[in-house]
Amino acid sequence: MTKTFIGIDSVGEPCVKITKGEIDPFSEPDANKSSFLYNSKFTTDVKIAAIDSTPFSPNSTTYWPAGTGNANYQKKKMPGSVAGFSYIMIRNAYFGEALPYDLPVYDLKYQRLSDGRYVENFRVFTQGAEDGNGQEPGYRTMIGWMNNGWWLNDGQTFYGSPPLGNGIRYYTNTFGAFDGGSYEIKLVVWRLPATNIPLLDSEPMPTVPGLRAVEITKDFCRVAKPGYDTRTATPTQLAFDSSGRPLSVIKAGDIALPSGLTEIEVGYPVDNTTICDMLQYENGVISYPVSGYFTDTRCEYWFEGTKLYINNLSGPCRVRYLVLSNNQLPPTSGNNKVFHQFNDGAQDVVQFLRPGAANPPNFADIVLDSRWPAIQILAEGYRTIGGQPQYTPPNSVNAGQSFTIGFNGAGFFPFVKYMTVMSDADAGVGAKAPSARLIESYNNSTRYNAGNSSFCILGSNQATFWTYEGNPYQERWTNNAWAFDYPTSRIVGIRYYILGIPTT
Repeated sequence: MTKTFIGIDSVGEPCVKITKGEIDPFSEPDANKSSFLYNSKFTTDVKIAAIDSTPFSPNSTTYWPAGTGNANYQKKKMPGSVAGFSYIMIRNAYFGEALPYDLPVYDLKYQRLSDGRYVENFRVFTQGAEDGNGQEPGYRTMIGWMNNGWWLNDGQTFYGSPPLGNGIRYYTNTFGAFDGGSYEIKLVVWRLPATNIPLLDSEPMPTVPGLRAVEITKDFCRVAKPGYDTRTATPTQLAFDSSGRPLSVIKAGDIALPSGLTEIEVGYPVDNTTICDMLQYENGVISYPVSGYFTDTRCEYWFEGTKLYINNLSGPCRVRYLVLSNNQLPPTSGNNKVFHQFNDGAQDVVQFLRPGAANPPNFADIVLDSRWPAIQILAEGYRTIGGQPQYTPPNSVNAGQSFTIGFNGAGFFPFVKYMTVMSDADAGVGAKAPSARLIESYNNSTRYNAGNSSFCILGSNQATFWTYEGNPYQERWTNNAWAFDYPTSRIVGIRYYILGIPTT
């Protein structure tokens, strides 16, 4: 059961609130954050700016919008040297005002073309070439290891002239080298900064008499953050509108995951463009973006009907997952009410819909749904990562640098998002979604994390972040000696977000 409130609350501020159970949204103190499935007065909000995918074929140079070229494209696809491999370059202008940050948080979702299954939880084992004594290095590589990053004023001309500028570069189908499959990559852009700049309009402003803070009418579905007017507010000054929807969770869980197929009832119709975040972990240690242990985790998932299916191709473990209320289906057209109330057979439901939505609506039409808790930020910040010398395995390796932050997780189901802030000799400053590569040195006993690898170990009230700068990413036998290759870029900072889903 939930309760919905629209109006002036007990402290005299206009807002929209949804509380869980019998909690009164009118009088419940805002400080009791876990009481609220949604509260428009929470100014550190979480939204998805865009979800984008690039057609796998044809594998030819293509520009978006049509008719543009190197000088003025917003998105470009350029073939690589191997069949089916492409470079994707997307300039910030492609996302318009939906993207207010030069370097945003982002994810890359890998979807196999042959069966539509997502495989971003894959890590596979490969070996390097042997030396004269039959020794060789081993690598456990996460699917996102070749992720190239979002760059600030990228000046490289390899991808065309003029250079990319502010934007993201990534490679398609790099994982095909491991298993022979072909993959389409979905780019998920979060409306969160990936560097040490603050969240825009995240400081509460004083209430001013005469402001129009709430507009729930046949023409508008929008609410301003405290101190702003819906008629003049910028996108980051709005708590929500039909284009800036709070990111909600339609299903979350932390379950034992046996080998083989697991079926999860989501409770709402979903299609295979629905977005899911998933952490597969072992030994009771929740590790993001992938397990920190030297095992080969392989987990694929897909959606059908009202079900989430997870196929665990490795040994028994646990999985923590969020099914997000976002997909790539477009808005609908119809005469549904902006403020929509109904009973779904199990409970009374309140929906705030985009004006002109059909019945039933798509996710793109649903601004708020009283069944789905909106994600809150429990903690966020930035930490600088100190430089390290180059280490030479197996005699010397960086066992890891770490820092720990605390948060109040009471009443929440915690999750984590973070970005590694990079400094590159060629591209300058950028941000990369976290990835990891574990290496077993050629002596078959020394194990270490490759340079540019990172992990977060997530607990119920604290999170510890690890980096491994100075380690190589590859060992090679050449000219009768072992050589070591090091990344051209290094991690200079971690921008983290501890996310909380209110438990019901």
